[in-house]
Amino acid sequence: MIGKTRAHLQAAGESYWQHFRFATTFGLLATAAGIAALIHAVIPAACTSTASRIVRHLGHLIEDRGMIDAIERDAVEARAFILLLLLAAVVVAPLWILDVPTGLRLVYTILAFLLPATLLISNPDLSSFGERVA
Repeated sequence: MIGKTRAHLQAAGESYWQHFRFATTFGLLATAAGIAALIHAVIPAACTSTASRIVRHLGHLIEDRGMIDAIERDAVEARAFILLLLLAAVVVAPLWILDVPTGLRLVYTILAFLLPATLLISNPDLSSFGERVA
């Protein structure tokens, strides 16, 4: 496994940490695009072009990894949204696994997901992500 990892890093022309940064950025933004598309499916007026813009920028990033700084600068809100969603899920997961009263589960779940929902609703950069890159 170590040999394959070294060969892959060498083929990519990156150090471990450069590759980690690229893969993490790519993964978080791909997740953001998917979640934006799902939100748009449920609420057509929300995230009207977010997923397509992120996917377009991911294509640019694959073509030119040197764009990572610019894309990361413009993607702060999208990455924060995904991280807040993941944090909310981690916080409420034990409530749904353990024997906790349903009312308490629902209240804490709603409270946990209010923060990412507030960011989504109040931040126009999530729906206009990437206008400055390209």
